[in-house]
Amino acid sequence: MASISNPAVPKGSRVLVTGVNGFLGSHIADQFLRNGYKVRGTVRDPSKESWAIDTFTKLYGKDKFELVAVPEMELEGAYDEVVKGVDIFAHSAAFMAFVNEADKVIPITVAGAVNALKAAYAEPSVKRFVLTSSSAAAVGVLESGITVTEESFNTKAVERAWSGPPYEPARPLINYEASKTEAEQAVWKFHNENRSKRPDLVVNAVLPNLIFGRAIDPIGQGIRSSAGFVAALWNGNKTAIHDAIPSQYFVDVEDTALLHVAAGLLPSVKDQRIFAFADRFNWDAVLDVMRTLEPGRNLPDNFSGGRDPNEIEPRAKAENLLKVLGRPGWTSLRDSVAANVLNASTRTDKL
Repeated sequence: MASISNPAVPKGSRVLVTGVNGFLGSHIADQFLRNGYKVRGTVRDPSKESWAIDTFTKLYGKDKFELVAVPEMELEGAYDEVVKGVDIFAHSAAFMAFVNEADKVIPITVAGAVNALKAAYAEPSVKRFVLTSSSAAAVGVLESGITVTEESFNTKAVERAWSGPPYEPARPLINYEASKTEAEQAVWKFHNENRSKRPDLVVNAVLPNLIFGRAIDPIGQGIRSSAGFVAALWNGNKTAIHDAIPSQYFVDVEDTALLHVAAGLLPSVKDQRIFAFADRFNWDAVLDVMRTLEPGRNLPDNFSGGRDPNEIEPRAKAENLLKVLGRPGWTSLRDSVAANVLNASTRTDKL
């Protein structure tokens, strides 16, 4: 990363990363650690995530990373203790439950995000709050012909999620989209209503589309979330999730994590929504990349082409932030898939 001459928060400061065991959360921690910051990571049960301590201690030495428990982010005051002494709060924890009933998903996601921001407001040391939102908060997976702007919110998903039965097959996905939409909207609402109390606190949100790339620790951590979709194809398995996700935009996990660093450290990035949409992809393009990486490998036949029909106006602005931080721009689909399948091969070899 290019050196920031005057970071909003000085090196050596402490960053709180919620959901640090996740695919993206672990990379957010890694990016801050490699750039001279300390990280306190939250998980539900630290005893089940000891790989994180082992991995980050090996990479960055002792006393740079600590793991703490937040069993239920939706409970009032969930982050009140772990936020003490923190300078940057990156809320990446997510509640993933794909069910038909909106009231089993949306309130938990919203409460987790608002609790995190309330904790940041209450702790004087916190100067930056970064929300991991989602592309789903701006545009739905099944939306077509949408031009996304910095003001776009996926209100259609919210309306459909709360419409009740009968439940269409896509309702669990719609509920997820609605949960991310309502959570981000709730964060901005709280911040706008309370910013006069903490004029020194900057809030930013990062909205990634489907995330590919390498896992921090493919053996201890596993290949989680959307990285697992690529790994499945590499191992010859086409699943229902591949059929459910049409052509989309993708983004590499390291690019996405670095955009969280930009949101936390760049003085010019204030109260912004950062749209992490690298480029369009489809599953056939992913398979084509795989065939160039290992000709003759037993892979599924092409099954899903097409081109995402939506235009994402703010994606160039996000790419420029990567360039400010020393990247040439978005990581290519080929490079991201290659890193992803190297993990998959490593894990297969070790099992």
